[in-house]
Amino acid sequence: QAFPGEDVPVFDLLVLGVGPDGHTCSLFPGHPLLQENEKIVAAITDSPKPPAERITLTLPVLNAARMVVFVATGEGKAAVLKRILEGDEEEPLPAARVRPRSGQLLWFLDESAAKELTVPLEKHSVL
Repeated sequence: QAFPGEDVPVFDLLVLGVGPDGHTCSLFPGHPLLQENEKIVAAITDSPKPPAERITLTLPVLNAARMVVFVATGEGKAAVLKRILEGDEEEPLPAARVRPRSGQLLWFLDESAAKELTVPLEKHSVL
């Protein structure tokens, strides 16, 4: 067993991306897999983005991680990042549902992706 004694595996680090629709992993907006609480890994056979058949970690696994890092670049992500990071939606987008219970959550964005955000940001220069 890879994670002895754990009901849900606890990863030290997950590095994730986010799609322009707010999906992460293969968890898409409005999809029933967002409600999956029993499985660690789940199959999706009706993905709205090719390929239609995929596998994904579930939200309980993502939220059990010690650290989750999202990486997003480009102006095409700006609007969805504003919704994820500043929105207060009744049905949050999948990436907005990633909130590690006892871990850290970090976002690494380039200036284009962050251009619509009004929350305070830490800027770091490129080496």
